[in-house]
Amino acid sequence: MKKTFHNVLCIGALLCGSLLFSQNKVKLGLDAGYTYTSLNTDVSNLVDTKYKSRYGFGINFSAELSVWKSVFVSSGISFLQKNYEYQRTGSREGWYTKYDNNFISAPLLIGAYILNDPKDSNGVWIKVAGGMYTEYWLSMKREGQYPVFAELQTDGTFNYTKASDKYDFDKNENQLRRLAYGLQGQAQLGYSFDKIDVYASYNYQYGLSDIKKNNINNDQKATRDSYMISAGIAYKFK
Repeated sequence: MKKTFHNVLCIGALLCGSLLFSQNKVKLGLDAGYTYTSLNTDVSNLVDTKYKSRYGFGINFSAELSVWKSVFVSSGISFLQKNYEYQRTGSREGWYTKYDNNFISAPLLIGAYILNDPKDSNGVWIKVAGGMYTEYWLSMKREGQYPVFAELQTDGTFNYTKASDKYDFDKNENQLRRLAYGLQGQAQLGYSFDKIDVYASYNYQYGLSDIKKNNINNDQKATRDSYMISAGIAYKFK
């Protein structure tokens, strides 16, 4: 896992460096928008329990190099919030934990322009790409509402109290995996004005690695899927 992460980062750094120095058929982009993340795990053995997807914020810096006709490779670095919520339902409704997670992500993609090619002409263009990503879990904040079991009411319910904290990754009591990887797909629609492109982007990240290090039960594996819709601007070196 660590070797994969370092390899992708090295490839991404080399690619970005070669792009910046070559300045030949290179496009640098910056876009920002909203993320929407789900935590996927089997909770069928837990009573009145579910995970709910939540929105977050993301920003991407990308570097794209044309390699053959309309085909390109791209890499970059992203700051992504991947948020979700743990909820109790039914008789336990009102008990929840919201997770606010910050990540640094590094993709490595290959793709093609399927409508027009902005390095050759102005106008509307569409591109698609796919590949893999690796990410590093920067921080996690938890905020929730929990029952006070010592305060059982006459109707059988409990009073609730709110609490929040920031997870200590140095102690890492839950053995969370900070380095993770997965597959990434991308689609963009844009318009080219000579050296400047404006575009709307859709990215989908499909997590492959378990969020916990020591989980030996595949039935309890937990992974993250994340979507991002953004708008941005790019500069082309011709």
